[in-house]
Amino acid sequence: MFEKKGDFFTNKDENFLNESDLVIFYNETPKHVLKDYVVLGGRDEFSKVDIPKTSKQLPLLLGRLAYVFDIYDEELKEDMDFEDFVEIALKSLRVKKEIQNHDTTLEEVAGVLYLIDSAKKISLFLGDAEEEEIENLMSFLAMLKNKEIGVFSKNDISEFEITFYER
Repeated sequence: MFEKKGDFFTNKDENFLNESDLVIFYNETPKHVLKDYVVLGGRDEFSKVDIPKTSKQLPLLLGRLAYVFDIYDEELKEDMDFEDFVEIALKSLRVKKEIQNHDTTLEEVAGVLYLIDSAKKISLFLGDAEEEEIENLMSFLAMLKNKEIGVFSKNDISEFEITFYER
């Protein structure tokens, strides 16, 4: 699913980046872009929202709240893999504790989800992350099947795909 194209492993091309409504920098140094962008794993004065810390739990926190706020593809309600993901991974997450662990607020997390919900095309720049964190992130992105999502990483992510990973 992810192939090396230029400097990045990606599932899209550079044109997709130009067409994106939202850019997310996940553990990646933000570059100033002329569109809305979010920083996860850092701070940036020009970003719409930033969450200073990431962990393997952050994508699950985003997924849990996206589930609560109905910010996911409606067609997934019939998908057994999605139901398993919700029951096993998302519902076991302690929201208040994870918000505190990431030095953020519910408003910041809701802001990220609002921007994701408002966008049709999303580009995500993925920096360094452990395997389980990447799997959780791909599972969160799988919830957004109604969006076009391009993932760009300088690291080799060719073994991953946007799907629900089992925990």
